[in-house]
Amino acid sequence: MTNKDIHLSLSKQNEISVKKLLTNHKLEKEYTYKNDYIEVVLKNNRDKIHNEEIVDEITDLIIDIIENKLLRKYIIKKYSLESSEEIQKIYICALNIFKNKEFIIKQSLYQKVYDYILNEEYINIEGFVKFRMKEFNNYISTIVDLAWEEYFIKKDQDEFINVLKYFVDAQKEKLELLRIHIKEDNSFILYDKYGNEIDSINDEEIMNIMIKENLNYEDFLMSNLLTLCPGKIEIIDSLNNNSSKEIIEIIKSIFGDKVSYINRH
Repeated sequence: MTNKDIHLSLSKQNEISVKKLLTNHKLEKEYTYKNDYIEVVLKNNRDKIHNEEIVDEITDLIIDIIENKLLRKYIIKKYSLESSEEIQKIYICALNIFKNKEFIIKQSLYQKVYDYILNEEYINIEGFVKFRMKEFNNYISTIVDLAWEEYFIKKDQDEFINVLKYFVDAQKEKLELLRIHIKEDNSFILYDKYGNEIDSINDEEIMNIMIKENLNYEDFLMSNLLTLCPGKIEIIDSLNNNSSKEIIEIIKSIFGDKVSYINRH
């Protein structure tokens, strides 16, 4: 790659991303506003090191456009949503998924940009993204689908938890203190405040809720908690993995400040 200036053109819809590019002062830049687009010139007037810096800046620019424009655009295009609040929440989910993979994406994108400007000194960013990044567009579409699914799973879970919270608030306290021991085999034992083991209790109403919602084994722990309606809950977690931590968080979300955690280690 010879030392040469690189000319970029972008639609004015990407003005925010362009302004971010201009705040980086590593490279000298010139920019002009045309009738319907913005032109930016990345100056390479010193040495070959600048070639890598130019590629890096173009890569960062495209990543910023993906994060701040394309993800949201795909969400609106793929799904008919009347609520701007839902669009924003799905967008945040998609952005988090994208950022978790951003390092790998950036490496691949960097190489594509580098290969392109080996022989070209002009790059239309929108055209480059549309025609030379087709696999990235497919990847963005997949991310949006995952974000959609994640959002509605979380939404359904929150709605169900709210139902359970309402159920708890409507019940009278039946047990002063309940201790839950989550065992290493993912089973659980319940004790009262005196250390006496409590047999698993399955109230018919709670069981019907669990069956209707197609919930798993851990959720039957919740059925017992909802039936016992304890004033306080102490949790001992011998399993100590993501599964048990998730159970504990759900219990906390339903019973609030009634829940405390006992660390035996």
